[in-house]
Amino acid sequence: MIFMDEKEIVLKALDKIDKWYVMLAGIRENTLLIVSKKVPPNSINVDGIEYSVKYYEPEEYLRVITYNEDEFRSYKIYYFVKVYMRKVLDILSSLEVQRMSEEFEKNNRLI
Repeated sequence: MIFMDEKEIVLKALDKIDKWYVMLAGIRENTLLIVSKKVPPNSINVDGIEYSVKYYEPEEYLRVITYNEDEFRSYKIYYFVKVYMRKVLDILSSLEVQRMSEEFEKNNRLI
């Protein structure tokens, strides 16, 4: 049996759906993350292996990662639209700055 690398799996899965609507796609174990304007199927078969699909609408995904960064960080992202990824990274960096600011304030109160 020949094992595909994860990037190949994601790209083959996107060939099976309307990828023109996909903003971001990645993989974690046997789950594909698909952020799309069009609803994908609940699962996608790639070379005889069934992968479940975790789907988000683009605006919904931006809200989700604001409260749960792991929903981005736990997936290996192999496909994205540059403008959309910039939004994702802006959100994550602003959350990090906010955490650092809160930590700085907390440490200064202890002094």
